[in-house]
Amino acid sequence: MTARVHDPRDWKWSSAEVEGGSPLVAWSRMLSSQIAEMAVESELGANFDAAWTRYGLGPLELNFLSCKPQTVSRSPEMVARDRAPFFELLYARSGLINVSHGRFRSSVPEGAFVILNDQLEYGLDFPEGSNCLTVRMPEPWLTPWIASPHDVIGRPLGVDQPWARPLAGLLTAIADAGLESAALPRAVVADQIGAMCALLAEAGSAEDIGRNDGLTKRIRAAIRERHADTAIDPSIIADELGISRRHLHRVLAGNSTTFGALLNAIRLSRAELLLSDPRNGDMSIGTIAWEVGYEDQGHFARLFKKRRGVTASQFRAALRRNQH
Repeated sequence: MTARVHDPRDWKWSSAEVEGGSPLVAWSRMLSSQIAEMAVESELGANFDAAWTRYGLGPLELNFLSCKPQTVSRSPEMVARDRAPFFELLYARSGLINVSHGRFRSSVPEGAFVILNDQLEYGLDFPEGSNCLTVRMPEPWLTPWIASPHDVIGRPLGVDQPWARPLAGLLTAIADAGLESAALPRAVVADQIGAMCALLAEAGSAEDIGRNDGLTKRIRAAIRERHADTAIDPSIIADELGISRRHLHRVLAGNSTTFGALLNAIRLSRAELLLSDPRNGDMSIGTIAWEVGYEDQGHFARLFKKRRGVTASQFRAALRRNQH
């Protein structure tokens, strides 16, 4: 018989345990210290209550959260203070989630999923309270399963999709029965979650690109491959893919984006990775701007601050403080 392995990250917490303080403040502090810095508000005040069960699962953490009505927000300043890129998969087991994240403003109904990027600001409203099953996933772990996780953030996934059911069933089973009786090692269960996330994201992408012909993904991949080229333009990418420039623009418009917006998002994401790497501590901001394809450092500076709410130098300084 396989020995059951307890992970030191396994724990349970409830606001009922809070003595001599506000349960809402305690909840906000716990979320910020254990997942990512965020602000929590609720009109219930002292009548607010919440509970939390967590399991370690190899590189993943499962956080099963139940709470009364609340709103949660993560600002650009909070993002800048965090170090590692994580994605959060949320399953709305019960209760609606109103999401503001990336380019999407959406409502995630009960039984659906949404993926959040902790490196971007977001707002979540749980007007009915919530029973939310979540998976915290490091970006390096997630990208082998979902090649472009940034493409699927912020919008409902799994609505009337058959591939959502097995993932929902797995998370629900763990939430209800725990992992002590699991017949598989936790690392294997983590791989099962990764495979199911890939199927869920692929089904969600098909809704955006029409019949899932893959052209949008190919455009993104081509831009990502050439993003550092200062001479890149839509004609170059269209010629490389064997399509017209007009068709390229039409495909991107169908996904609520443009060539310029996509190119800047890819370049700025790459700049954030360079700024986050301690090995690049001596690299100037101007050099980083050039490395990701910006000839004009001032243009890079304006775009970066618009995206993050802080300058590139402030972003790197905040990361350094957190690393020491």
